[in-house]
Amino acid sequence: LRWDVIQSGGPDDWKPANVPDPFVAAELAAGREVVAVLIGTPAWAAVNPADGARAVPDMDRWAAFTRRMAEHYRGRIRHWVIWNEPDVWQAGHPGQTWAGSVEDYARLLKTAYLAIKGVDPDQQVHIAGLTYFWDWSHGRRRYLDRLLDVIAADPEAASHGYYFDAAVYHLYFNPSQTPQVLAETQKTLKAHGIAGKEIWLNETNAPPSNDPAELPWSPPRFKITLEEQAAFVLQEFSLAFASGAARVEFYKLRNSSDHPESIEPYGLLRGDDSPRPAFTAYRVATTYLRDFRTATPQRQG
Repeated sequence: LRWDVIQSGGPDDWKPANVPDPFVAAELAAGREVVAVLIGTPAWAAVNPADGARAVPDMDRWAAFTRRMAEHYRGRIRHWVIWNEPDVWQAGHPGQTWAGSVEDYARLLKTAYLAIKGVDPDQQVHIAGLTYFWDWSHGRRRYLDRLLDVIAADPEAASHGYYFDAAVYHLYFNPSQTPQVLAETQKTLKAHGIAGKEIWLNETNAPPSNDPAELPWSPPRFKITLEEQAAFVLQEFSLAFASGAARVEFYKLRNSSDHPESIEPYGLLRGDDSPRPAFTAYRVATTYLRDFRTATPQRQG
């Protein structure tokens, strides 16, 4: 849900959301839980308007927006993810969504948490989905670790649940990496004295590079077959839940024929709604794992 769309004209402006209410209603009617991402700073609310939608906002204005969103969607949306992939730090990269520092993001998260919880303490506030890969591939200390340093130094943080209910990652391509990342996340939380937080995977997939019906639009990073994508579905669900994930969400259900992806078409369904083998694998997982309560890893050989 984009702030720069909903309130593009100023603090008194309030347009229909970029995700229409009938769409939200249809998802809820189908029995799905809707999890919202709040993102995008309008120019009038930006500390530095030159940064565009990535800009650090004025926190009083951000508080007013997040409070109103919590009120508007109360009873329909209970989980709020605050921004998306702030660990993509390279200026000018198409994946960069946040122009601020870790300290700026900590203030963004704190402000949203207090505003949303002020509306309804039962609503849940999540740290932005992190890529992990950006820090790992550049040899940087993990964004989550650096963020928790800032949060834990706030003398009021402990009394406010450290300003989040769940930590979130986006993990792609390599299912064997997932247990390592989740174990590291649990260790990082413990090292900061933070307990009782869920870990969610809000994006995961191994998008295929050789689907003859829907080829990549630019050279893919990895060669993935349709069968490997289907295998990834079952591997990732199993490894993630056995490693402590509370939720796992695949990105994404359906490709868009009119809006090409940057690299690979990710969908379990193609743009024409024909199913890939991964869709069948997803059905297997959601049919036979839907009522599980615990999962433990076993290693043989």
